[in-house]
Amino acid sequence: MSELPGPLKIFEFSRKESLAVFFLITTLLIGTGIKYATDQHWWLPETEVVDTDPESIKLKIDLNRAEWYELIILPGIGEKKARAIVEYRKRAGGFKTIEQLCGVNGIGEKTVKRFEDLVFINEEMKVLTLPGQKTPRTRSRKER
Repeated sequence: MSELPGPLKIFEFSRKESLAVFFLITTLLIGTGIKYATDQHWWLPETEVVDTDPESIKLKIDLNRAEWYELIILPGIGEKKARAIVEYRKRAGGFKTIEQLCGVNGIGEKTVKRFEDLVFINEEMKVLTLPGQKTPRTRSRKER
């Protein structure tokens, strides 16, 4: 290797040092690329919210069977309230009326009025508890 003049001698590396610097720079570039790719979600298709009007929801949700992540789509219900609804349902053994939602912490009459047309309570769903069984199960159509 030719010697570098005066102040540039600090850039003179041995073969091992050059290899280490190469791997460090390569790792930094790859890590930056991965971070950028995950932040940009380039592999996912573009999505957009078409309509935020609750009236455009074409389905109704059964309050006694819905999971918390299904309840989130209701207006005024976020993750915490949805989880609170599911927890209340487990403790109380299910809802008999939609108005019982007012018993859930953080949900009042105004919130219930906003989505009462988007939920229902399955009246036909009967709950059986067999001897020695801890959790209730629903009747199948054959058992009815």
